[in-house]
Amino acid sequence: MMVPQMQELLIDTILDSVPYCRSLFEPFVGAGTVMLAAMKRGLDFTGQDINPLAILLCLAKRGPFFDLALREKRKEVLSVISSDRKVNIEADFPNLKKWFDDNVALELSKIRRAIRKENSLWCRRFYWVTLAETVRLTSNSRTTTFKLHIKPSTELKVGNDSPIKIFGELLQKNIDRLQCEKEVLTNVGMLSRGWYRGNVSLRVKDSAKNGSFTTVSGTETYDLLVTSPPYGDNKTTVPYGQHSFLPLQWIDLSDISNNLDHGCISTTHEIDSRSLGGRLRGAIKDRSLFDASKTLSNTVKTLQATSNNCHLRVAAFCRDLNESLKSIIRLLKPDAYMVWTVGNRSVGGLTIEMDRIVEELLVSNGATTVVRFSRPIPTKRMPRKNNFSNTMSFETVLILRKKSAHVRCPR
Repeated sequence: MMVPQMQELLIDTILDSVPYCRSLFEPFVGAGTVMLAAMKRGLDFTGQDINPLAILLCLAKRGPFFDLALREKRKEVLSVISSDRKVNIEADFPNLKKWFDDNVALELSKIRRAIRKENSLWCRRFYWVTLAETVRLTSNSRTTTFKLHIKPSTELKVGNDSPIKIFGELLQKNIDRLQCEKEVLTNVGMLSRGWYRGNVSLRVKDSAKNGSFTTVSGTETYDLLVTSPPYGDNKTTVPYGQHSFLPLQWIDLSDISNNLDHGCISTTHEIDSRSLGGRLRGAIKDRSLFDASKTLSNTVKTLQATSNNCHLRVAAFCRDLNESLKSIIRLLKPDAYMVWTVGNRSVGGLTIEMDRIVEELLVSNGATTVVRFSRPIPTKRMPRKNNFSNTMSFETVLILRKKSAHVRCPR
């Protein structure tokens, strides 16, 4: 997880040196840590992610910050839910009964129908986020892992709490959180009648297929990039696609984006397959990739001595990451700063120096290193070791700058 305080300090350091910086780009937006930091500083923000649930969460977090209206609407939506006497199930996907008991599916359906009756899109998005967490807590999947694993039979026999009860409680907590963010943004003068004064643009997009994002004023480019890319392929790190699969089955995807490809939730693994390193085919054919990063080349050669496909997983991830870097750098203005927070992990018993690999790939794509430093990760949600390897305990911050054709980038 990105540490908000550290990211905010890094952004402030850049802004002190580059006062003209007005726009910030985050290509792997996740839960919106960088977005909220940018909003506190009055920056225009553009964020994207391949996972629709991540974009939905950020859409709710960006406001509007109508906490008082939401408290009234909470009463209304709960009243609609309680008066619903319909018995039809609103979701339909393979293995529905495996993941949801009948009574749970019935209550989730009542919640979904009530949300659809709300006219305001911003409010529906807020409700959908709350429903997503309700689904996670009431499904038959374990809540102790991001992967979809059925609960032990002893836990299934106990049964789940009422989704309607949990939804009401979570809705109250989420409104309280929104109020806290509203107070912070109000104190720094960044809200006008509950709306953020700057521009926040969010889109479901594969960073490896960026291209140019054109507006009426021309090709959109950015002054600053702050991000933390995925740490590796989804099999051995965090399968966010699996984590999102069940909630997205209960959410109207059109409320996230009108042109969203519904095929992304066709299977439990589809989002992860579309993510970095999701496909192994042709992973080691691109020799230019290994020329760009000698660290990666040496790593893959070492892993090839193992009996499994570890070298393919690492190569596939770095191939897709490199394609993302090419697209990302094209969206930055000349001399724009980049802040990358990267973690090293182990694959096949070998430490993968992702900090070195990412730096080498960025330099090969037109960046120059300004500074780098490492720090221990003080708290972790992941165990120190998983079924595949030791997990990371340090992270590295890389600050680079896009090269200008006319001006040499200072260190």
